[in-house]
Formats: sequence, C-alpha cells, structure tokens
Amino acid sequence: MDKNIHSGHRNRMRARFCATGFSGFQPHEVLELILFYGIPRKDTNEIAHRLLERFGSLHAVLSAKPEDTEQITGMTHNAAVLLSVFREVYRFDADERLNGTVLNSYSKVCDFFAELYRFEETETVRAAMLDENLRVIRCEIIAEGHPSAAQFTVRQLNDAAFRAHSNLLVLAHNHPSGSAHISPEDIAVTRHLTEILRKSAVTLVDHILIAGDRAVSMRETGVFMGLEIE
Repeated sequence: MDKNIHSGHRNRMRARFCATGFSGFQPHEVLELILFYGIPRKDTNEIAHRLLERFGSLHAVLSAKPEDTEQITGMTHNAAVLLSVFREVYRFDADERLNGTVLNSYSKVCDFFAELYRFEETETVRAAMLDENLRVIRCEIIAEGHPSAAQFTVRQLNDAAFRAHSNLLVLAHNHPSGSAHISPEDIAVTRHLTEILRKSAVTLVDHILIAGDRAVSMRETGVFMGLEIE
C-alpha cells in the first residue's frame, strides 16, 4: 500500500512539473522532486524539509558539499552527489554561455562575475582573459583562497594570460561571509598584482569583489588611481 501511495504521489509531482515547470512549487517541493531520482523508495518530502532546516534555503542546499548533505537523515550518497550536480551544471553552463561577453562597463563586469559566483561558497579566485575589444576569451579558476594568501597567484595569472594569448585580464574573488567591504588588504593585493603584471606586459583591467549577490568594482571605487598604464 505504502509503495502505491508513494508511486502515485511521485507520478503526480512529475506530471505537475512537466506541465508547469517549477511554477508554483515551494522550495521543499523542488528538493523533493529532485530527490526522487537519488532516493527511489523513501518519502523524500521529509528529507527535503530536513535539508532546508539544516542549510536554511534551497540555494544553500544546492551550494553545500555532498559530504555535508549526505549527513542528513535519510540522504544517500547518490542523492548527495545528485544535488551537487545541479550546482556544477549551472557553473558549466554559465562558463560556456558567458564566454564572448564584452566587458566594456563596470556594470557588465560586475554582472559577469556575479553570475559565475552564484553558487560559490568557498573563497575562489577567478580571472577572465580579454581580447583587445574587451571580449572574454576564457575565464579560469586561478586559486582557492583569498588572493593575499595565494602567493602563487601572480605566476598563475601570467600563465593563464599566456594560454589565452591575452594581455588584458580581470581578477575576481569572493567573500563568502557576505561582506562587500574592500579592505586595506584587498587594496594592497590589487596594487601589488598590478605592478607585478605590468612587468610581463599584462594589464589588470579590474579587480571585482563578490559578496553574496553584490559585486564591487575596485577600479570604479578608485583603487587603481595612480596605477594607470600609459
């Protein structure tokens, strides 16, 4: 009987999704439907609620590491991996979709990186290599961790620019804590990188700070003042 009840509920949920997408769905229902495919024979409604209670939001659940979601009662390894697949598919799609974007304004630069960092919960340094028309050739993860703690960043930036045949790049890093404040350390790192890269004929066009859904251009705030390359 229980099996038939669950089967009927799952069929109704799938039919609803096929008819309307996620329109009208609550966060727990979105998770419940996803978990159908990672947990074949359990009530995933309760598990979905547990995930939301533990992590706080659908976004936080999808951003969590598989080893953390797997600790929730009722979760399986396959289900934990499945949840992380959604995040990685989004990242892959964003990387592919955003290549070729022209970053010729502060707002475009900020929007570009805000999109890439949407599911990033760890400190990550990225660099976008540009052509002479400020069009993105390639965007790469350069390092994990705050750039001030990654002394190898300069070499990796040069290597990334060389691989892309570019001498223009935009650097970005995030503050997972949510603070969009540009610290003296951020300013010092940016100025140091600008001077070092200049010796390799690579121009640091901008340095973007991401905090939650906010993106701040350090060039727009004046951090690059006095560092312009003739």
